[in-house]
Amino acid sequence: MSLLQQTILALSVHERRRAVSWLNCELHNRREDVRLLFKLRSEQEQTATPQAEYKAVYGEADYDADRFRQLEHQLLKRLEAYLAWEHYQRDTVSPDRHLLLSLRDRGLDDHRRTRLRRYRPRQPNGTDRLSFEYFHAREQYEMELAASRGGRVDYLGPEKALEHYVIALRLRQTCKTLAHQQLHKSGQHYEIPRLEALFAAANQKPFREAPFIRLYYLVTRLQLDEAEAAESSFQELIRLLESSGASLPAEDQRDLLLLAINYGLRRANTGWEPAIAATFTLYRLGLDREILYNRGRISLFAFNNILGLALRLKEVEWATRFMDTEAARLPEKGGSEVLALGRARLALANNQDGEALHHLQQADFKDFIHHLTARVLQLKIYFRQDSYTLLQSHISSTRKLLTRRRGIGYHLQNYRNIFALANAVLRLGPGDDKAAEQLRQRIIRMDPCTEKPWLLSVLKGS
Repeated sequence: MSLLQQTILALSVHERRRAVSWLNCELHNRREDVRLLFKLRSEQEQTATPQAEYKAVYGEADYDADRFRQLEHQLLKRLEAYLAWEHYQRDTVSPDRHLLLSLRDRGLDDHRRTRLRRYRPRQPNGTDRLSFEYFHAREQYEMELAASRGGRVDYLGPEKALEHYVIALRLRQTCKTLAHQQLHKSGQHYEIPRLEALFAAANQKPFREAPFIRLYYLVTRLQLDEAEAAESSFQELIRLLESSGASLPAEDQRDLLLLAINYGLRRANTGWEPAIAATFTLYRLGLDREILYNRGRISLFAFNNILGLALRLKEVEWATRFMDTEAARLPEKGGSEVLALGRARLALANNQDGEALHHLQQADFKDFIHHLTARVLQLKIYFRQDSYTLLQSHISSTRKLLTRRRGIGYHLQNYRNIFALANAVLRLGPGDDKAAEQLRQRIIRMDPCTEKPWLLSVLKGS
């Protein structure tokens, strides 16, 4: 698919109407053939042949490939200009910056001085805004210097604004770098330049009082997995996201929330129980502020995790409402599988084993992770029903399946551990307290293992 067609398909209905207005304005486009091609491409579901479009635009049967390619190029250039303008219109900083630069270029110093004086700084919760604060301080400094003729000038204004901007920018980048290493389990160790100096600066006044800097400072510390400070940092991070997070730019809100959620999930999977409720709180915050949605859709990953956390916290009624309201927002690809799993998990939570098995049997699990999740649900049902023969067969077949599988990293080892430990529980001799305690310690130490609480409960009841 061409860049032009990708660009057109990415436009919403509203954006296409605005693009028509853009192309109809002579300031942006004077070519009628460009307008006609956009109209054709916007209205048809599938792209016609170049020959057919050429004839529709020019009314000529003889196709000129070079002329048509140039037409497509001209339309693409104008659409790119429109997209840039749309983004510029949403920017709260660039219009002020470019106006001041334009006034400077034209020597309109009185106008420029007035604009600088009338500027009212907003809460600088974002690197773009902090960048502008530095730009504004520098412009103010230059204007005052030109007018003072050797008098008193606030020399430190630009320095303070620059320091604020640099610390925020560096923390934001450092956080992303460390998160990348954590997510991909990279063998490469990233040496962040002057990391301790950055932390020391961010932890001093006035920077520690700035929500943007404080939030990125806390999330960055969490990426380092410093156990002694992790719990207090995580709780402070949640409180600050709740109280001040909404004032940040949407992209930063989403990044911070997802990084906090990933940390919470990681800690929950290692057995730290407070992380379950804390991560659930973060997910609910994301739902309330609609940060978790992408073009109105919720990801399969988020849907599964939210439902799983709610059920672990015994929030069955909330989980049922969540299923009902969010089902329509699931992506088409994989959505039916996730819904089947969700309904099975709810049925299992309500002690409806037959209903749970029915949902699992009705679904065609094409995704391997969904398939394994379904197998874990079956495992729980068979344990609860004391179906020894079914358990043996199910555990054996699943472990063979996992032995043959490659290439799903963390998930593969997690499921191998779950079924290996389930097998150990199944084979535990009755009344063997010493072996039971050894197995309990093995379950506690096992990593990764997302089903530790359930395995421990099964062991206790065996």
